[in-house]
Amino acid sequence: MQEPTQIRRFLLTALCLCLGWFILYDLWLSGVDTWLSLRTVETSSLLLRGLGHEIYSQHGQLLHGQQVLVYMMPACNGMVLMALFAGFILAFPGAARVGKKLAYTGCGILIIYALNVLRVAGLALNVLYGSHEMVQFNHKYAFSLVVYACIFGLWMVWVKRYALFAPHGTHVV
Repeated sequence: MQEPTQIRRFLLTALCLCLGWFILYDLWLSGVDTWLSLRTVETSSLLLRGLGHEIYSQHGQLLHGQQVLVYMMPACNGMVLMALFAGFILAFPGAARVGKKLAYTGCGILIIYALNVLRVAGLALNVLYGSHEMVQFNHKYAFSLVVYACIFGLWMVWVKRYALFAPHGTHVV
């Protein structure tokens, strides 16, 4: 396969996945969005309680007594990042078989979920023990940088290690 053909295939696949995302989101994924927000907050609460903090979740919020520490907005639950990660892996050309792509995508999504749980737990601890400025900085910059860097790292591992290219003139079935 020639390089321009691979680039066109990647872009066309990415465009189709993007359109599919928007259609599926309106039909079905908006419910998954809410579910993911609630699970992220509940898992963060379990993690913090396991570490000895008296924090619990209720209606998408992390609470300490009556104090709301974090309210999970659907835009912050990581679902878009998971979809972006999955779309890149699925659209990226190479000799990797579909099963390998799906397995790597699943593992990557679990890692992104775990990072988001840690991010939410960290923000709750920032609210509990830190200052408002620290919370804002960590929410907008520090935690975002860590999550985006990890996703980029996962992409690079895929490209360099798993998305093996077939020798010129061969096809992977």
